[in-house]
Amino acid sequence: MPGVLTNIATVYPDVQSQDMDDATFKPLFFTIRFSGTLPKHLIEQNIPVEISVSIAEEYGCFTMPFVKAISSMDRWQSDTESMLNSSDSNFSGILECIPPPDEIPIPFLPLPSTFNHTNRGDWAKLSKEIEGWLVELNTELSQWMWGWDAFWLTFIAAYPFFPRGTWPMWDPRIPLEGAFIEQWLETSGHSITVDQEIMVIDLGDTEDLKEIWGAFCRDAALFYPYPLISTD
Repeated sequence: MPGVLTNIATVYPDVQSQDMDDATFKPLFFTIRFSGTLPKHLIEQNIPVEISVSIAEEYGCFTMPFVKAISSMDRWQSDTESMLNSSDSNFSGILECIPPPDEIPIPFLPLPSTFNHTNRGDWAKLSKEIEGWLVELNTELSQWMWGWDAFWLTFIAAYPFFPRGTWPMWDPRIPLEGAFIEQWLETSGHSITVDQEIMVIDLGDTEDLKEIWGAFCRDAALFYPYPLISTD
């Protein structure tokens, strides 16, 4: 199809043993992120994204992949429960495939109960924690791109005058790339588009940190579908 850009990836699902003779594949959870920005007149219309899943023909008589889209992580719980309560056995047991919080390999989540999103010092500490985790991460993992977006959100929350003003040098292994930071630099740090909404930030007003906090929560939910603040 002319004019269509395609990105193809091959994945290998984990096998879940059933008995001595049979086994099934565990469900796969995907994060699809979009680089770059769109003109405002384009985002006001529905933009189709085609997702194709296939399995080698020799396995087709035994198993078939199914696709279900969850458009918002805010609906994760309700959509998952809907799958479980449906008559479609292909989605049964999906909740059991979500690891408990202490088994998700993101050491800085959940955030401590003392975290205050209006305190730039808390953001600076979190940014440093993400930086230390990120530079040790395998760049082939999907958490890598997610992690550097999370890093730049926290970095800007801590140092809102960047690239002006005073700020510490970050590890050069973290690229100055990603939708958030690129838009931030283009607009000189005064406004940013997040989830198709224009976020205008007063660089001297800590109350506006709630906008970055909202964006961080939405990003974090992609890999950590649990409360972000610890109750301990």
